[in-house]
Amino acid sequence: MTVIYIAFLLTASAVLVIKTRTAPNSQFKNIFWALASAVIMKTSATIAGYERLINGLPLYEYALITNFSDMSAVVSNIFLFHFGVSILTYKIKTLIDYKIFPTLLFAGYMILYISGIIDPAELSMTSRISFGYNGAILGCVGCVNIYYERRKECAKDTVIYGFLLLGMGLFIYSVTEGLLTTKVFSMYMISMFKVVSAAILAMSAVTVTDLMKEERTRRIGFV
Repeated sequence: MTVIYIAFLLTASAVLVIKTRTAPNSQFKNIFWALASAVIMKTSATIAGYERLINGLPLYEYALITNFSDMSAVVSNIFLFHFGVSILTYKIKTLIDYKIFPTLLFAGYMILYISGIIDPAELSMTSRISFGYNGAILGCVGCVNIYYERRKECAKDTVIYGFLLLGMGLFIYSVTEGLLTTKVFSMYMISMFKVVSAAILAMSAVTVTDLMKEERTRRIGFV
């Protein structure tokens, strides 16, 4: 099940990076870069966590992989929170560049991690519940909001349905990150939800990134 999950995450990462990198300048470009970064770091954390299960690893190598997996998960959750805030407030003009927030949050986590004030396991859990869960919820609301906005404009393209699909995937992700626990649900059921969320993310990434091209076309036509 983990291998399937990783495969979907890799697919979503590749699609987001390729289509965002080649897209024309757009206000959505930085937003999708944040989502791409979150997925890439989540993929890294999952692969490292899977490697950690291999028997016979030396103690130092096991510790390195564990630390890398935990910090990758933290960075992923921070970028996901950045994505959620950005897509929900993309029409609000501010004097503050939101791109500075992931850097500040990561710096704060690194200080807590190096100083040993918070146990690494608790640090990872805190980032998962606070930034991972809330970022996914905010991203879900933002995607649904864009869907209804473009629907009012009588848009009939597949992009708006891609946002609805992405919102659904983010909601499922938020459930797996913040609500489902092994105390209530089996590990197999939690893994199934993770695979479904990653599959939805990979499918929706193909269409939602086309919004950047449409926005560019609109501006050219308007001019």
